[in-house]
Amino acid sequence: MSPADAAMTGTASERRTFTCEPGVDISYRVAGHGPVPIVFIHGFAAALTTWDDIAPLFPAERFTLYLLDLKGFGFSSKPRGGSYSVEEQAAVATAFIKDQGLTQVVLAGHSLGGAIALLVTLQARDRGNAAMVSRLILIDCSAYPQKLPRLMKWLTIPLLPRIGMALIPVRRIVRYTLERVFHDKTAITPQRIARYEQCFGRRGMARVLIRSALAIAPDSYGAITSRYREINVPTLIVWGKEDRIVKISQGKRLADEMPDARLKVIGGCGHNPHEERPGETFGVIMEFLGKGE
Repeated sequence: MSPADAAMTGTASERRTFTCEPGVDISYRVAGHGPVPIVFIHGFAAALTTWDDIAPLFPAERFTLYLLDLKGFGFSSKPRGGSYSVEEQAAVATAFIKDQGLTQVVLAGHSLGGAIALLVTLQARDRGNAAMVSRLILIDCSAYPQKLPRLMKWLTIPLLPRIGMALIPVRRIVRYTLERVFHDKTAITPQRIARYEQCFGRRGMARVLIRSALAIAPDSYGAITSRYREINVPTLIVWGKEDRIVKISQGKRLADEMPDARLKVIGGCGHNPHEERPGETFGVIMEFLGKGE
């Protein structure tokens, strides 16, 4: 099996765990052995496998990739108690970075993971540890208040999501979701559906999705959005031009408000450029990081 094929499988033998608090283990995977650490944070209703198309493209001798399953997602613990808020997930990511002894991290986040990455960066700055994050890569980042996408609205309706996930085959739920997230429908392959199905079908997933959706309160963004101008690390904002989940206007606004940010738009692409257009997405990331660094 080639390294790329191995990265795509996401088998349990390749996974490691980090205990962020008693009884809560966070699943993660490490790829590469280079001097530049990149920590990847996935979005809502995803897992570290969302990076399987793009991760093998990074030269192993230049980068070390740390791919996280957020609390409750993928193979990470799904505790009945506690929080699944953005603040909680930011605390998990920060604890992981500290546990690994990382500094000057390139922090990459997709969708809700981008909001988490922004909060991690702000909190590090508040603690006087600005050196923890050296650069940001924000992919179709959910950075501002907006109406919840249809799937997330359904998750907030009492009883409906539990009944639906109990009665509707997971494969059908996954396909329905991807058809609304992806612009390029040819990217919805049986392999990709199986990848998401493995994560969606795990015990306790319905509870995690419901509680995570309920924790995303638009009003809570206010204090964070007013501080984006304080984040002066070099930032790459990548956006799928046809994104129907988080409109490109958010990306333009974010690029305008952050002091050292640039926006790259990928045409013919929806909410997941790293999956729909991994080669193009990798190209703009490498241009941002510097081909010779």
